[in-house]
Amino acid sequence: MKLINIFIQIFATFAFLTIGSLMIIVSLHVLTMEDALLKVQEIYENPWQALQMGVTGIFFIFSGLIFAKGLVKKARRNDDVILYGKWGYVTVSIKAIDDLVRKSLKKFDVVREMKIETDIDGNRLKITANLSVLAGWNLPELVNTVQTELTERLMRMLGGGVELELIVNIIKIIEQPAILERI
Repeated sequence: MKLINIFIQIFATFAFLTIGSLMIIVSLHVLTMEDALLKVQEIYENPWQALQMGVTGIFFIFSGLIFAKGLVKKARRNDDVILYGKWGYVTVSIKAIDDLVRKSLKKFDVVREMKIETDIDGNRLKITANLSVLAGWNLPELVNTVQTELTERLMRMLGGGVELELIVNIIKIIEQPAILERI
């Protein structure tokens, strides 16, 4: 995530929380009429507007909390992951896991493109590898070989106490271009 997006989300979160809190303060008559502007006096005088302002304030507070939760989840994605393996607690970044999978897949000449998705839930690691491969290969055997290679490498890296779910999908088969012979 870009740094600018983080600042935008933080600003939006605080803006929603501030606006929501101010609307609740106004609806509960916390400010005196002498300190409030003319518009605020209208809200104090009309109970319907006060109720409307309070409901809108609650909406803004919940929106701000939803944005804050989303920001925390996105920031956590870049953090290290703590897994419990046979050597105890192991701290590994998701980027390191993705890099290991990519390097392992690059060993196979048949793999042309790859998209890796890594999900972690507690002590459970789920990796989905969507591959584009060259035509002319035995696909079930290739998938089995790739899964075996990736499983061995990941278990060496993380230890045996991690529950690993590895899914290898062949999403595209690329035809090899015909070689033209010179006459």
